[in-house]
Amino acid sequence: MRIIIIEDPLMEDIEVKILCKQKTSYVDRLASAISKEQITINGKIENEYTRIFSDDIYYFEAVDNKTYIYCEKEVYQSDMKLYELEIKLLGTKFTRINKSCIMNIAKLEKVKGQINGRLLATLSNREKLIINRSYVQEIKRILEI
Repeated sequence: MRIIIIEDPLMEDIEVKILCKQKTSYVDRLASAISKEQITINGKIENEYTRIFSDDIYYFEAVDNKTYIYCEKEVYQSDMKLYELEIKLLGTKFTRINKSCIMNIAKLEKVKGQINGRLLATLSNREKLIINRSYVQEIKRILEI
């Protein structure tokens, strides 16, 4: 596959053309990935608000009635509740893994079974999260395990 990016200051919007010998499921997935709309979430650090792209988020966690957004290097606070985030992120790569956490499946590196029926998730930034038993089936379905 060859990727060519051409900058044109006269362009008003981004245009993507996929040239292929035959339209396959790979081409369909590629087009879907390109066209997926990026969701942004507002986060704050020390009363300074920042728009965070969903692709940059590893997980959300609720602690003491506050919601935190965990990215690769930064942790932001959100004004949204977990259930509000869950609704906003419906149909994306985010899924609930326990009562207080929503994880980005795209950042999942590996899962390991635990004795008590839970799973230990390791994210690409090496953080570890517990997937409770009641969410294990959904994770297995998503990962097609």
